[in-house]
Amino acid sequence: MRILTGGMNHESNSLNPIITGEDDFVVFRGSEITGKGMLPYYSSTGIINTLREAGAEIIPTVLARAVPNGVVSGAFYQKIKNEMLDMAKKAKAKGPIDGICLALHGSMKVEDGKGGNFCAEGDLCSALREILPDIPFTAALDMHATITPELLKAVDGFAGYKTAPHIDCIETGALAASMLLESLETGKKLYTASVSLPMMVAGEKSETDAEPMKIIMDACREKEKTAPIKAASVLLGFPWADAEQNAVTVLVSAIDAAAPADTKLSADSAAAGLARLFWRHRKDFRFSMEFYNSRESMAQAYKAVLEKNERPVFVSDSGDNPTAGAAGDATDLFEAILETIDTADKLPTPLLFSGFYDAPASAACIKAGEGAEIDITLGGNWDKTDGKKIPLRVKVKKISGNFGPYKSDLVLLSWRNLLITVTSKHIGFSEEELLPALAVNPADYCLVALKIGYLEPCFKSIAARAIMATSRGCSNEVLESIDYKKVRRPIFPLDYDTEWSI
Repeated sequence: MRILTGGMNHESNSLNPIITGEDDFVVFRGSEITGKGMLPYYSSTGIINTLREAGAEIIPTVLARAVPNGVVSGAFYQKIKNEMLDMAKKAKAKGPIDGICLALHGSMKVEDGKGGNFCAEGDLCSALREILPDIPFTAALDMHATITPELLKAVDGFAGYKTAPHIDCIETGALAASMLLESLETGKKLYTASVSLPMMVAGEKSETDAEPMKIIMDACREKEKTAPIKAASVLLGFPWADAEQNAVTVLVSAIDAAAPADTKLSADSAAAGLARLFWRHRKDFRFSMEFYNSRESMAQAYKAVLEKNERPVFVSDSGDNPTAGAAGDATDLFEAILETIDTADKLPTPLLFSGFYDAPASAACIKAGEGAEIDITLGGNWDKTDGKKIPLRVKVKKISGNFGPYKSDLVLLSWRNLLITVTSKHIGFSEEELLPALAVNPADYCLVALKIGYLEPCFKSIAARAIMATSRGCSNEVLESIDYKKVRRPIFPLDYDTEWSI
């Protein structure tokens, strides 16, 4: 069996003014995908491992990934799309291709040259279908995928993540690949049932170890135990992309049973049941962490440290979370800290703030060198609505270069009783190795403020208390306060009394 694989993975926040370009992506081409591109947080790793174990001939094309950010450059997308299509054509010329299995996100938006954007996954998969029209096609998707008619028409079977934070990437890729292999080995066709619900869910209300997501994901797993169903996925869409297609979608993929009609009936019934379950719980989605606005979050955090001796206390700057596609340079929470700097000065350890995406500040600090004192501004380069350029005279404590797959410079700064991290690239402050790269152990600090939403396991495991600031920014968690222009209405929770039925 000859199987074509590759993928594109980006969560595009249309509220963020940054255009995500070639410098923001890491791209693996050809054999790089099956070598240095094999990482545990890639669904492509599960796809490749499963195909290898089955003895399939893997035809790797292109795998492009970037940290969630603004809408993707049209020129860059077309370049990568054309590379993948050219590789598919060349592979087809060498001999029959039996199947396609891609690692996708599902909410990658691309600028259309007319002031708007379009969904990359449907466009890409439709183009591949034109080249390879009559073979099984499966895809692994992020839980926050947005499902379009074009994507449903092009792809036969889907498997979506069932965990948030996403720790089942490899397993999801493996499921997508195993469905493809079963279809090829048995000659039975895949069928996918789809049900869309007029609903959006804020990212930090969808942790899967908390209700109602736990019961919903458990129900998906139970459905997968019943033939002919192979994959049951609940995909939440991406609320910070102002797009007409934004909605929750249930997908159930199945392999032909005794008769195609039986398969369709089983998948349709399962999808309808999961959709009804989700809708029944629509009013139960809530933040799993205590939450306040930025000023009250800091007041509660100071009280926890100074009066209750709780440490470390984490405060999430959720409105400016780069891993939800925010700019990473909004200043709402940081301003709340500056307003209370006299209290911060009383903390037994510095207040650790991580951090800012600020390439000019990073460059200036690197030029000055470790130990230097320098006047800079922080914030407000991109998000000019919720970010300001804040002038500070800081000391450069530590510089670390070439961090992570995106090769970012990292800088650690001090000002009064604050330590502040700054990055030269738009990367996630949730990355477990970022602070250690600056010789910082967050467990050593009594109060840690992060541009993040729910805490990743590395932080959650050490937090004595976790507070979420519903701060202002491009990943504003209070969806009802966002001025959507394109989202179809009515939709819950923007229109709280929305009615829906199958």
